[in-house]
Amino acid sequence: MLSTFRFLLAVTLGLTLFSASVFAKEVKMTYYWVSEESDFAGPKNIQLRSCSGEVLATVNRQFAASARMEGTAILGNGKVINLQCDCNGGYSCFSFIDEKLYPYGQVLPPTTSPMAPPLMVEQLKGIKLPNGQIHNGCVRVDDQGWSFGDNQIDFMVGIKKYYVQMDNKYENLLNYIDIAHEECVPGVYKAPELARIALSVTF
Repeated sequence: MLSTFRFLLAVTLGLTLFSASVFAKEVKMTYYWVSEESDFAGPKNIQLRSCSGEVLATVNRQFAASARMEGTAILGNGKVINLQCDCNGGYSCFSFIDEKLYPYGQVLPPTTSPMAPPLMVEQLKGIKLPNGQIHNGCVRVDDQGWSFGDNQIDFMVGIKKYYVQMDNKYENLLNYIDIAHEECVPGVYKAPELARIALSVTF
């Protein structure tokens, strides 16, 4: 069965949105994805540990750094890990999660996210996604970014190859976007490449 997902944003905005008529102009948009151990080769000499120090996996250094940066990663054995605490420059900050419930990590519930209402991203309207579907421009914020500054939106694209495809196709078009706080319904999109871990994700 094809996986279904919506578009999730991690957001840190130094602005306030009050109504559909108020737009935020030139908000920086970057991307993030689930890191996959299968994308990395080389010696496995870094231990990923829990916050209490339990060894969860021994992996390649580049994959360890990627898992820490992206926040969620799929190990070679199919298990999913997620950031659980402050890494303090190391790798003792992960936990295993139930990939069927949280395939893209543990996010802020909509009731607690300060930007939970849907947002309309003007530049995403009509954009053709890597799977061939057309984006309707409506997104939902379910997470809060930690690795970037104010007035920025981090666009979850699922896996890295989707980022590469979108970046190659649209280049500078999506680097800076205009957003509005308005009533809209995020679309549901399918990602067959991600079906192996039974994804059901809000993007």
